[in-house]
Amino acid sequence: MSDIQVILSSSLARFTGGVRKFSVPGGTVRQVMERVSELYPSLSGRVVDEHLEPMPFVRIYVGDEDVRDLGSIDSVIAPDATVSILTAVAGG
Repeated sequence: MSDIQVILSSSLARFTGGVRKFSVPGGTVRQVMERVSELYPSLSGRVVDEHLEPMPFVRIYVGDEDVRDLGSIDSVIAPDATVSILTAVAGG
C-alpha cells in the first residue's frame, strides 16, 4: 500500500483546519476514503456516505477520471496517483 496524495477544494479545507493537500496510505479508492474519513472525521458526511460512495454534489477524481466512471469504489489506484475531492459550485 503506497501513500496517495489527496487534494481538497478550498471549500472543504474549512473542515480540515485549512489543510488542502496531504497523503494517506491506500491501494483502492475505498481505502483512501477510509483514511481521509479517519484523519478528518468532519469531512466524512460531507464528502462520502456511509458506504463511502461520493455524496451527490461531490466529485472525486483519480487523476482525471471521475470515481463514478471507474465502476467501483474498490477500483485500484496507481501508487503515483492523485485523488482530488471537489464540491460543486453553484451560481449564475
